[in-house]
Amino acid sequence: MRISEKECKSIMVKSKLPDADYVINPYVGCCHQCIYCYAQFMSRFTGHAGEQWGSYMDIKRGGELIKKDLSGKTVLLGSVTDPYNPLEKKYGATRQILQKLLRENTNANIEILTKSPLVVRDIDLLRQFDNIRIGISLSTMDAVFAKRIEKNVVSPQERVDAMKELHRNGIRVYAFVSPIFPLTDGWKQVVDQVREYADLICFENLNLRANYKYEVLEMIREFYPDKYDAYVSLYSNPGTLRAYWESLATEIGNYLGETAHKLYFFHDEIKKK
Repeated sequence: MRISEKECKSIMVKSKLPDADYVINPYVGCCHQCIYCYAQFMSRFTGHAGEQWGSYMDIKRGGELIKKDLSGKTVLLGSVTDPYNPLEKKYGATRQILQKLLRENTNANIEILTKSPLVVRDIDLLRQFDNIRIGISLSTMDAVFAKRIEKNVVSPQERVDAMKELHRNGIRVYAFVSPIFPLTDGWKQVVDQVREYADLICFENLNLRANYKYEVLEMIREFYPDKYDAYVSLYSNPGTLRAYWESLATEIGNYLGETAHKLYFFHDEIKKK
């Protein structure tokens, strides 16, 4: 992997995400090698056109926050990279940004989304924010399946343990069950593990785009051949696929009962509770 440090003018940009007004990505690229990663398109816009996603990472240095009142606004760290990817242990770009956010007293709602237990390293900083919540992303509790879809990510149990530690320290934490692979009940296993510690549980479907659809389907063909034809059929018929997710949304709602949750299907929020 090619690693470089790059000076930048700004570290915060406006967001089109439904729950974030601004985003901060301390790194360009990602080394997790998740086969379903939607962020692969970023290569075209970050000076890495033609380079394979996962073969490079840039560490952002410098950069200013937006100089205006952010009261009531939400700033998300980690929309197209993991702010606590393995490089963070050495380079500390995310920790430096958190320190800057505290110094400048932005009054924003801070949100961090990660797959890494390294986030607990910064509990000393996280506890100083008035409004912060941490999202821990995981798709399954099956360690073997997780390694097949997220080659360089720590085990699901390590992520749940990180949630427990954050919760124990009084930091709001939510589980981001993403992506949900169809025709499995992996999401139930996650819910059963995190319900006690999560202030919120969010769900997102597996939305196969052209650039990684082949890789996901080949993984299904190799390791779960009994499901391959069903996957091909499901993702070949948009109407059937939509009906499947809507039915699953109802099932998830019934399973969680009064537990607070959100569902993001096809990147649109279709149901809240």
